[in-house]
Amino acid sequence: MKRIIADCGKGFYHIVTETLPHEAELYAASVLYQYLYKATHAIIPFFSDIERCPRRTPEFHIGSNVRGEKTDVSRLSDDGFIIRTKGEDIVIAGKTPRGTVYGVYYFLEKYIGFKCFTKDTETFDSVKTLIVEDLDITENPAFEYREIYFRSAFDTDFCVKNRLNSNMAHIPKEKGGKLKFYNFHHSFHELVPPEIHYKTHPEYYSLVNGERLRERTQLCLTNEGVFWEARKTLRSWIQNNPDCKVFSIAQNDWQNYCTCPACQALDERHGSHAASVISFVNRLAEDIREDYPDVLLHTFAYQYTKKAPIGLTVADNVIVRLCNIECSWDIPMEKQALERPDSQAAGFIENISRWGKICKHLYIWDYACNFRNYLLPFPNYRTMPENLRTYQKNHIVGVMQQGNFSYGEASALTDLEIYLGARLLWNPKQDENRIIDEFIREVYGKECYPYIREYVDLLCNAAKGHPLTLYQNSDAPYITDALVEKAEVLFQKALSAVQTEKSRRYLQKEYLSVLFMKASRMALENPERNALIDQLYEGAKEFRISEIRERRHLDICFDNLRKSRYAAASDNEYLLYYIMK
Repeated sequence: MKRIIADCGKGFYHIVTETLPHEAELYAASVLYQYLYKATHAIIPFFSDIERCPRRTPEFHIGSNVRGEKTDVSRLSDDGFIIRTKGEDIVIAGKTPRGTVYGVYYFLEKYIGFKCFTKDTETFDSVKTLIVEDLDITENPAFEYREIYFRSAFDTDFCVKNRLNSNMAHIPKEKGGKLKFYNFHHSFHELVPPEIHYKTHPEYYSLVNGERLRERTQLCLTNEGVFWEARKTLRSWIQNNPDCKVFSIAQNDWQNYCTCPACQALDERHGSHAASVISFVNRLAEDIREDYPDVLLHTFAYQYTKKAPIGLTVADNVIVRLCNIECSWDIPMEKQALERPDSQAAGFIENISRWGKICKHLYIWDYACNFRNYLLPFPNYRTMPENLRTYQKNHIVGVMQQGNFSYGEASALTDLEIYLGARLLWNPKQDENRIIDEFIREVYGKECYPYIREYVDLLCNAAKGHPLTLYQNSDAPYITDALVEKAEVLFQKALSAVQTEKSRRYLQKEYLSVLFMKASRMALENPERNALIDQLYEGAKEFRISEIRERRHLDICFDNLRKSRYAAASDNEYLLYYIMK
């Protein structure tokens, strides 16, 4: 059955919400109205069913209980949605209001080609006649938690339009909200603060080499007093933050786990230092289960706790987030595990398997940039999709990809990486090459596509088989003089061909990455070096790039760059700010 929504600027439908709609359902209806008008120039009015208005035309029903007709959404996940035709009507409904918002954007993608590539670049088709045939679409995301931890990806509308429920983004309830954490990082320090308790209870803190540590300490997780103090803190967090669903009970970001006889015996009995952590978190989880049945506790499998304990099961209301910070991203993790059985990736894949057998909510803290040099390319555009497919296959239910989160803009194809990750977190089975091609054409310009596509492939081919890790300088094996020379040629061709000022600006920002490689690899005595660094500095300021090394002052980093080949110097650096990951 064909349904004509609009033809030659005339609309043939109305948009209707529930009688007392959630504010996000009203937002979803307004989005449908706005973009259908932009695409077809037809007015498709919308209203709430509270007015009990008679049917004038066929209708879009936005929500699961419109006109008294309930839609079964019981098989959906929290962010899933249904798009279904019912006679002449079209139903778009999520299990939650956020799912309904996602359903509307999915419908717009399908029927008017809507895409949001960056926070200031979106496209849609002009449609003279919009026809919808029979539909029965059910969509659930591959991962219940989807976060791109890059500063540019914290933009509210970018997240909503790309179905990211990112904790770090500001996504208000009226746009669907998010999976909100009270904290999602290392929290032992805040849970039982040593500045409050150490003087009177040094036994609360980790015993290392016979000493109870106050500085850079963990908790003594078998100590009964630690449990009761942690319980009090946790319950105050939950009571004071009713809009948060997840609370972090996680080790601090260093070693120094407790080696007291009780902690050591527990860890040895279960074959992992994670045993004392999981036992402690499980006990807190059981304590809050009845009073707060919707709350989840979050902890890490990171550094000394990355190995799953033997003989323990993680409570169903606990998230374990496994981190892969030690790995390389040059080829997919699963392939590395087969080809390099002694690699960090092989251990990571094994840990996924072991944790997956004992944990219902297994998340991944993934990585997607070079933290030592933000301007160096991090060509994971082929490995990221394969890794996400591996995660989905192994029953991972949440993924965060951490990249350049500095308080400014970013180069090194960061915008492409953000978009690719956002699309694949919803459905990793999509064709990454199609996503990359769409992005290049729409953001950098169709006329520049051949050059930037070749640049992407150049980087990926160069990295394959060489370490691609998080803390490399510009003498990394995958970066060669030949690569830099070729990249320079490709960008000059693209900048000569580009036709719009907006695309030119994007290209100029990306060119800073090439300029960084070129300048930093030059010998210190080369007379052109300082001039290129001056050009790079002015470009960074022009494009509001605030950091070129994680949490380091921009001017100090440029001073180091001037006196150090490959940007290897690190003296005089200090942390601008500290984020408890």
